[in-house]
Amino acid sequence: MEAYSADQQPAHLRVSVTFHVAPDKAQEMYNRFAGDMEAAVSRLITPRMNQEVKVVFGQYTAQKAISARGQLNVDAAKALTDAISYDPVFAIEGVQIEDIAFSSEYIRSVEARMQAEVEVQRQQQTLAQEKIKAEIAVTQATGRANSVRAEAQAQADAIVLKGNAEAQAIKAKADALASNANLIALTQAEKWNGQLPTTMLPNGAVPFLNVGGH
Repeated sequence: MEAYSADQQPAHLRVSVTFHVAPDKAQEMYNRFAGDMEAAVSRLITPRMNQEVKVVFGQYTAQKAISARGQLNVDAAKALTDAISYDPVFAIEGVQIEDIAFSSEYIRSVEARMQAEVEVQRQQQTLAQEKIKAEIAVTQATGRANSVRAEAQAQADAIVLKGNAEAQAIKAKADALASNANLIALTQAEKWNGQLPTTMLPNGAVPFLNVGGH
């Protein structure tokens, strides 16, 4: 049969129906159709099958009709069973939409769409890879910057500590000199090169020499 999907795609369907005569309707079928099974099927099943399958197929988009074939068969079987329930000579066992053939134009459009989707996925993967590379580069750069910053901070801290230590040493020495006059003389002696001045003032004393008994 020919049918249209929900998105108006024409398709050729090959459908098979499995059924049996209801046990309590066997005598009625023979009485009404003189035992002619084909006549009974043509009268009770075929017209409604064509109608109900088209209706059910029209509720599916072309893509869903292909991807959800099992559910499509279930829905078609239920619709046909309901359609002949008013005259239940036959019991429907199942409906199988064995083949769905869309137009060549639609097939090409599906192939083009699939190719486009593959390309989009490829680009997304490439973008994701580039994003990961960028994040790695940022992490590495941040690590290097933190390392340089830590080294600079350590050097600055060392300079401060050294300066503080020198300042404390100078202060301690100054305090000691200020509180002990003999230490001042000792410091002067430590710095004397051992040479006497070549010129001396009258009544001048020799530097650093104090021979008093005190």
